Amino acid sequence: MKHRSTTIGYIILYIFMALPMHAQRISGIVTDAENHQPLESVMIGLIRNKVMIDYALTDAKGHYTLSWKYNETLQLTASLLGYRKVIQDIHDASILNINLQPEAIALKEVVIHPGRVYSQKDTIRYDLSEFTSSKDLYIKDVLKKLPGIDIDENGQVKYKGKAIDHYFVEGMDLTGGRYNQINNNLSAKAVKTAEIMENYQSIKALKGKINSDEVALNLKLDPKVRDQWIVNGTFGTGVSQSNSSLLNDEDPTQENTNKRWLWKGTLSGLQLGKGNQSLYAYKTNNNGTDLSNEQRLMVNYNPDEPAALSSFLSVPDINAPLDKTRLLFNETHTLNGNRMYRWNDEQSLRIQTGYTHDRIRQQKQNTQLYYLPDDTTRIDESYHYRLIRDAANIDMEYEDNNAMHYLKDHFKVEGETEKGITPELEQTIRSSRMTVNNIFSLIKNRRSETWGLYSSAYYAYLPASLLLNTGKENFRQHCLSGDNYVSYLKKHNGFTQQYKVGIQGEWNSTQINTNNTLKNTPFDTSYLSVYFNPLFQIEYDKMLISLTLPTQYKRYFSLNYSLPNINPIFYGRYQINYHWKLSVYGNINRSAGDITGIYPYPYRTDYRTWRSGDGTFPINTRQSYNLYGEYKNTVQEFFVTAQLGYNRLERNTINEQNISNQVSNYTLRNFSNHIDNWLFSSTISKGIYDWHLKTSLTLQASRNKGKELSNNNSHASNFSSNNENYTSATLQAYRYNNISTEPQLIWSPNNTFEAEYNAKLGYTHSSVEGHKLPTLMNIQQHLHLTFSIGKIDVRLSGEHYRNELGNGTLINTLFADASVKYRKRKWNINATLNNLFNKKKYAYTIYSTTQSTTSQLDIRPREFMFEVGYQF
Repeated sequence: MKHRSTTIGYIILYIFMALPMHAQRISGIVTDAENHQPLESVMIGLIRNKVMIDYALTDAKGHYTLSWKYNETLQLTASLLGYRKVIQDIHDASILNINLQPEAIALKEVVIHPGRVYSQKDTIRYDLSEFTSSKDLYIKDVLKKLPGIDIDENGQVKYKGKAIDHYFVEGMDLTGGRYNQINNNLSAKAVKTAEIMENYQSIKALKGKINSDEVALNLKLDPKVRDQWIVNGTFGTGVSQSNSSLLNDEDPTQENTNKRWLWKGTLSGLQLGKGNQSLYAYKTNNNGTDLSNEQRLMVNYNPDEPAALSSFLSVPDINAPLDKTRLLFNETHTLNGNRMYRWNDEQSLRIQTGYTHDRIRQQKQNTQLYYLPDDTTRIDESYHYRLIRDAANIDMEYEDNNAMHYLKDHFKVEGETEKGITPELEQTIRSSRMTVNNIFSLIKNRRSETWGLYSSAYYAYLPASLLLNTGKENFRQHCLSGDNYVSYLKKHNGFTQQYKVGIQGEWNSTQINTNNTLKNTPFDTSYLSVYFNPLFQIEYDKMLISLTLPTQYKRYFSLNYSLPNINPIFYGRYQINYHWKLSVYGNINRSAGDITGIYPYPYRTDYRTWRSGDGTFPINTRQSYNLYGEYKNTVQEFFVTAQLGYNRLERNTINEQNISNQVSNYTLRNFSNHIDNWLFSSTISKGIYDWHLKTSLTLQASRNKGKELSNNNSHASNFSSNNENYTSATLQAYRYNNISTEPQLIWSPNNTFEAEYNAKLGYTHSSVEGHKLPTLMNIQQHLHLTFSIGKIDVRLSGEHYRNELGNGTLINTLFADASVKYRKRKWNINATLNNLFNKKKYAYTIYSTTQSTTSQLDIRPREFMFEVGYQF
């Protein structure tokens, strides 16, 4: 009883972050045995039975600290590239200084190379001084030059084609996964080294017990800028040359013959170190720069986090296969504040908040073709569109992470409201989302056993409305859910067994208010489930095999429906050597459809689309299989991956599509069917050290096959919840084949010239019920050339888009931009001229199931911007 009270007391102390525990410690200084200088980044590890249970890296002064909570003899190791490894028995806490003897040798799994990239076990290090040039402003400009690493158009960092799972600066996750705030604000010159850590286990208490395939990126700063405030300010103004109606603030349907003034402003402050870290920023513009990515969560921060609740109404976004700076007519403001406290290597507190306001305009023309059994139906639309969006978030996380126990409490509040206005269609869609979520995790090691406790609470409120000239529909969704489980883990002789037992419940209420009295009554889809998740993992030599058997029983009370599930997951990996790795993955997952599929009554999603169900409870069974192989050679700066995947989605429901009088009706019918998908993808990345060159190539080929019910019966537009129109529908098979390749080249032979080229070549071949649709061969090419003369950079850019529209029409669009930048100490002065040819329109075609859509949008005209930046 006394032990239980003590444990509860510690948990309460951890949650409220008061008076952190102080344990005995091992500490000391590591120096070079010959010159007696302190050594940085030496790995100090504690070993028990050949398994590392804790570790630390020495700081710039060679100092290290490790917690000591053991009543046994352990081994302490000290290792660094180019030095002889030290292994020493240790019995208790003490001060232990270590001298490392220089040794120029090649160790197993270690390659010492005087170039830009080198590796040690699961860590790859990039010497950024070999990649950074005077033309690089922020760290994102350097990261995209690293072999094996790519950054996509949204700023997401990928390693060997896979999105990274963690983004650290000096081992700290300041932004909580919103790492574009680092990418777009941290100076390129402030970072000394970038590290990629494969098989990264973020929970120290699980290191050596549960295998992880996660990838982490860690940036190590130049010691001169650690803990120093870096403040940047930029102001720009310019003019847009156009008669586009999108530049008319008062009435978007009327053309504006006047020129429009442009603005751009940025103010950011960063203070990054190994202890406390801060980042504050405010940005605004109306020149087409997309700032929404600053607040976007770029990683799956917590895999146990509840899935987002599906909304009945969604406000259309503005997207096209085109650089967003070309098509966004925007007025954007965004600000964020981040503060992280780290008291030692174990305990930290992160507080993050952000807000974005967006006003976007666009003029769009759509032609939609529906390939029905007896005919092809065409629907044309032409309209102006305004989107107003506000989003805010507050995120707080406390973590105590050491080899003996792990405690985390993560609390966050997120809110978003969107309003889409289409005057010509007399339609206004409003959609809002507010969520509150708290996740508590506790893991404790007791000798060879590990116990865990997990508890989460989640609340979501989703109000929405659809306003048309015929009336208004209001949507209200409430969701309150909780998930709690306990876990037990034990590893012995390479065999790991883990068991989770939990209970999960959700209250979910939906109400749609219209003149239909049936829908004014709240619809309840609440459920309660119990689950048991056993995991078995075997590690032997170079092989790892894992089997998980999640078992769940879910009961929907109001619907009087029960859903038992067993969803096996298999994973196998064989590490042939340091260079080669092969893996296989398989998963079968059976689940219920979301609320929009369960809801039985008809409702509208826009001015010409209705949806309904026939009362069938939707069940989906997904099978996923994947073969993966990779090769890496850091000495040669060469990375290759290849994977082959197959997915099969089996459903007991299918959408019946009815098009009549330009009204689309979709009824979810009780009909067993499946969708098949095959996918092959490969990434190749090669750096050439002597040429200062990085090349990469991404290949992807896919095939999708499925069926859809289609009905062009004129009576189908009258919705009902029965199957009276089902017999008149025809089952149509569709197939889509896609092949794409994305080459990229970045060449920086010297300080006076830099070239960057990337392209995307896509081929789509489709058919509906054996009828072949026109093939689409689309090409995007981007070329950027930068010339430097002293402190002046001249940048010339060209973009080429070749789009086939499917009706025999071929569109070629060419853009050209030019800029001149002057750099002097802390000043940057930049003049930019965009869209030199003053292109006005852009068009493209996409295929989906049994329809095609051809869209034409306005693009930003010729524009001039002048910017002044200063680093305080």
